[in-house]
Amino acid sequence: MKIVIEGMDGVGKSTVSHAIAEQLGAKYVDGLLCNYLYEQGMTLEEEKIVRKAIDLCTDNEVSIVRTWLYAFANLFNFVHYSGDIVIDRHCLTTFYYNGDEFSKDIYKYMQKYMGKPDLVIILRASVETRRARIRNRDKNDLDLLKITKMTYGYDKMEEAAKFLELNYKILDTDNMTLQGVIEKVMMIIDEVR
Repeated sequence: MKIVIEGMDGVGKSTVSHAIAEQLGAKYVDGLLCNYLYEQGMTLEEEKIVRKAIDLCTDNEVSIVRTWLYAFANLFNFVHYSGDIVIDRHCLTTFYYNGDEFSKDIYKYMQKYMGKPDLVIILRASVETRRARIRNRDKNDLDLLKITKMTYGYDKMEEAAKFLELNYKILDTDNMTLQGVIEKVMMIIDEVR
C-alpha cells in the first residue's frame, strides 16, 4: 500500500509519517529524496548542498520548471520503492507551491506513469496551530518567516486532490494530541485496507 501524508508546513507530516510507517511496518520515504540520498551514503552536509541547489532551482519564476523538479522526486519515490511505503509530502504539497494553469497537466502526466497512491491523508491545522508547533520544534526555524509557508493553503490542496481524482481524507488536527492524530490516521488507513 502506498500512503501519502500531506499538509502545510508545521502540521506534523514528518512526525506522523514516521509513526505510521513504524506501526504499519512500512518504509518511510520523504518527498524530497533525502531517504534515497542517505541510503546512497550521502552525509548530512552533502544533503544540505543538494537542498541548496534545489532551492536555487525552485526559485525559478516558471512554474513548469519548479513542477518538473518536484515531479521527478514524486515519480522516483513511486518507482524506486516497492512494497508498503508511507510518503511524507507528495504531489499536493508540490501543487500548492507550484501548481497553476501552466503546470497542471504535468501532474496528470506524472500519474499516468507512476499511478496514484492508495490513500492520501491531508493533515489540516490553522496557521496559529502550525506556528506554535514549529516554534515548539525550533523557535529559530526559518519557516516561521516565510509567508507562503504560513498561509492556510488547504483549499488549493483539496482542489488538486479533486483534479487528480485521488482517494483522500482530510483530518483536522487543531485540537488533537500527536497520539490522537496517529490513532485517527490509523483508523482511516484501516477503513481503506
